[in-house]
Amino acid sequence: MIIIGERLNSSRQVVYQALVTKNENFLINEARRQVEAGAQFVDLNVSALLEKEAEALHWAIPLLQQNLDIFLAIDTLNPQAMKVGLEVHHGQAILNSITAEKSRLEAMLPLVKDYSPLVIALCLDEQGVPSQPEDCLKIADKLLEIFQKNGVPEQNIFLDPLVRPLGVNPEAGKIFLRSLELIKKNFPQVKTVAGISNVSFGLPWRALLNRTLLLLARGKGLDAAICNPLDKKLTAQLRAIEALLGLDPQLTNYLGFYRQQKK
Repeated sequence: MIIIGERLNSSRQVVYQALVTKNENFLINEARRQVEAGAQFVDLNVSALLEKEAEALHWAIPLLQQNLDIFLAIDTLNPQAMKVGLEVHHGQAILNSITAEKSRLEAMLPLVKDYSPLVIALCLDEQGVPSQPEDCLKIADKLLEIFQKNGVPEQNIFLDPLVRPLGVNPEAGKIFLRSLELIKKNFPQVKTVAGISNVSFGLPWRALLNRTLLLLARGKGLDAAICNPLDKKLTAQLRAIEALLGLDPQLTNYLGFYRQQKK
């Protein structure tokens, strides 16, 4: 599974302060810890800086890439800020995210064409978050058709069935897992991704809910997760379930993680 570290998000007060004060050491160390814990990408969200978002990305992305061997998921709704982030990023970034909303497509698709990033595509349209898995599948189909028409390679696409907060809808976990199952069944060639910690928003014992959903989703074929790689129990359980599902043929990841923990 591809792990996208979630901790460089300006909704966290410590990250916001580090961005405002340009605390280089904090940002570099926070990214380094996630990479060392197994994240292949680090999600970078500076949206809390509002009108200074593009400026912050222009500063932070080179800072991180000059100090670390790292690739970033640039997490913004602002197409101008996204363009700045993609321009200064070395190597293939992740564009996080695009939706089936007409205005969002018109703003982000040219950037997808120009910079060829990996793309997280949310199963969301003008009607909002779909309430039924079947509606999620229809949006996924629409997105893939649009990407095909615009020459976006399938291997660059990650469909996101959207994890909803369990505290808002007690059916949230069930809806997400069924949506994921339908997408994997109908579009097995396309990768999937999810923001796992959304499920526990506003609830106690968040780590337990996050870990459990990740294991269930991995069992349904989820390919990538935006989550906290510093949660060692989450990583350990993920390695265990991949071994048990036959997704770690030589038990390389499982045994490697064990040896790392022993050290």
